[in-house]
Amino acid sequence: MVTGAAAGLGRATVMKLARQGIRFVAVDVDGDGVAETVRTVAEAGGEIEAVTADLAVEKDVERVMAVARQRFGRLDILIHCAAILPCAGTRVDAFPTEAWQRGIDINLTGTFFCVKHATPLLEESGGGVMILLASGAGIKGGSSSVAYAASKGGVHGIALCVRAQLEPLNIRIHVAIPDTMNTRMRVGAWGDWAVLRGESREQVEREEHARLPGPERSAEFLAGLAMEEGAELMGEQLLISVDEWWERKGQ
Repeated sequence: MVTGAAAGLGRATVMKLARQGIRFVAVDVDGDGVAETVRTVAEAGGEIEAVTADLAVEKDVERVMAVARQRFGRLDILIHCAAILPCAGTRVDAFPTEAWQRGIDINLTGTFFCVKHATPLLEESGGGVMILLASGAGIKGGSSSVAYAASKGGVHGIALCVRAQLEPLNIRIHVAIPDTMNTRMRVGAWGDWAVLRGESREQVEREEHARLPGPERSAEFLAGLAMEEGAELMGEQLLISVDEWWERKGQ
């Protein structure tokens, strides 16, 4: 299962793993986008099921897990990419409470719901792996968005707490820090920040598109971490950055 699969890193990760014969449930709130991901995988001969869901709603997450059980009978891998980066560049005293709550609901509570409801399925499968997406924000440094930083620090906190609970179930868990990438979320955040500074959104977004790398390198990192290669290379290490992964691989 890959969340945030409609675009960016989520879609790129699906495409990497699909080439290895993995069967998927692809999840996103963007129904059109996740349907396009499914079409691309299916045209290449992959087996994939799309689910449109708001992961901040627990009943939606329960429905997503039910689809995995009904469609494939098991769950072995959860890669949780779905996130938002609200109100980039907004000072804390001006940060809208509604934007704070939505960021926490999607990024942090959504992670909790996914971990909570994926655990029984992974246990039924005899174990597996969960990969939760964090960021340098809230863990190693700051962020352009106080809600994003707080939520990503909280994702790490969830993993720190549940790691010992999952180990007896043969469930491996990692918190992955990808590259800063050319994705809709990241470039859009820079555009938001440009508007606050009185600059041109279009120009700044165009510059960021040209400057930032695509998600492929980080997608390959997540795909490798999900497989036995990840267990062999990283063991039980919890927090892993994309650069550390590639250093371990000698590349």
